[in-house]
Amino acid sequence: MKTKFLPWIIFFSLVFIWGSSFIIMKHALQGFSAIQIGAARIIFAALFTLIFAYPCFKEFRRSDIPHLIVIAILGNSIPYVLFPIAINYIPSGIVGITNSMTPLFTLLVGLFIYGRKLKPLKILGVSIGMLGTLILINPFDTNSIVGYNWPYILLALFGAACYGVSINSIAKLNHLSPRAITLFAMLGASVPSIFILLFTDFAGKFEYNSFVWTPFISIIFLGIVATSLAMVFFNKLISITTPIFAASTTYAIPIVALAWGLLFGEILLLNHFLGMMVILTGVWIVNKK
Repeated sequence: MKTKFLPWIIFFSLVFIWGSSFIIMKHALQGFSAIQIGAARIIFAALFTLIFAYPCFKEFRRSDIPHLIVIAILGNSIPYVLFPIAINYIPSGIVGITNSMTPLFTLLVGLFIYGRKLKPLKILGVSIGMLGTLILINPFDTNSIVGYNWPYILLALFGAACYGVSINSIAKLNHLSPRAITLFAMLGASVPSIFILLFTDFAGKFEYNSFVWTPFISIIFLGIVATSLAMVFFNKLISITTPIFAASTTYAIPIVALAWGLLFGEILLLNHFLGMMVILTGVWIVNKK
């Protein structure tokens, strides 16, 4: 019974944590730049992961380095910068919707890089998902909420595509424990993050801005809860289910992201909700057996 419900407990926990992370990024942007948020998030995640996962160093294999680099850079470093950049220009709820494209990108990466077969029904699902993205972006209406900022949605979509590549790499590391994957990925991603924080005014912000502590706490949450702990549970979910099932957490993440956005006064239009529904329909079709 415990094993039966464990995947779903992890599933919905991740949905709430990651769905909430978009509005938290928005609060972090009140004190720090997008690249500082991404870098500091990784540093906090790496330090916290070391506390409970240091025994996993014995699992390290040189042959795993290529996959670990992919997970570190594409699964962490790049998306953690792209999403805050996008949120700085468009509502966080919309960015949360773009994250729902992750299962479709996971499928496409599996097809083009790992040679997995793609059934006609899944091709239909991917096509519908892409149509939903176009509805969401709505680049033909410059008077919409997004307006001329619609290219920033493409940044968020690229972040989701990076997740798709990372998920396929995680699936290749079943011989590693979820804690080990998280530890190695965070340590790898922390190398460029350290240089970013050293050569920007990250530390200086605490000297002349007394309001920076709330955004700083937001980054700590993003690092410890939404990255370190969430990655361990996400890697665990992949190991006990499938990459597609794990990526399907993005079904409900937009709902949580939209709810927080509306609660904090973000304005969303009909095309945003319609785009979300079309994207999720595509994801549902992709996951049908």
